[in-house]
Amino acid sequence: MCSVVSIVGKSGVGKTALVEKLIVEFKKRGYRVATVKHSPGGIDIDKPGKDSWKFAEAGSDAVVISSPDRLVLVKRVEHDPNIEEILRVVGSDFDLALIEGFKKGKAPKVEVHRKELGSDFACPSKVLSAIVTDEFLDIDVPQFSVADIPAIADFIEKEFILQSKSDTSLFINGKQVFIKPFVKDIIAKALLAMVSTLKGVGEVRSLDISMKSEVGSNINSEPKP
Repeated sequence: MCSVVSIVGKSGVGKTALVEKLIVEFKKRGYRVATVKHSPGGIDIDKPGKDSWKFAEAGSDAVVISSPDRLVLVKRVEHDPNIEEILRVVGSDFDLALIEGFKKGKAPKVEVHRKELGSDFACPSKVLSAIVTDEFLDIDVPQFSVADIPAIADFIEKEFILQSKSDTSLFINGKQVFIKPFVKDIIAKALLAMVSTLKGVGEVRSLDISMKSEVGSNINSEPKP
């Protein structure tokens, strides 16, 4: 999967504004960027009366809206998906995923801090990779000015994008199954060896294989070279 960074912080601190500015900066640098916003209170992006709304109301478990320049998926879920499950749906053809929220997730976290909102943090400082702040803090964590977007992007690029290594993920029935590193290596090498013999494949940047058994189970593996 691509490199992932969570932008966390208190409500109203400026997380969305920072994500927007980072998107612009990373696009200037030629990176492919995906963004995810966590909404614990639920979401409602469709309007009553629209065809897609009618499909969902009729009981469809997934509704896809397609146009020449947009693809929207609305899918029912039985639990709050983790970052890995979300990125599997988004796809692997990205260099960086900027996540707004997911304070409890395992992804590296950059917290946005504003003096006027108090001295406490949304996340413990020990789990933070960096802090974007409007004041100096006596904390042993890299700190950046809210206005210095290039420096924040440099940090994310150096620490996460350029350090990103190949990885293999296994999903069964839509849920990630964690496997040991040596098993990941075996799976990745075997799959890459097989697809490398196919004509017209070219450079393999990512590989997705989905299998459905007679009883309806799905296996998805996403190795990267």
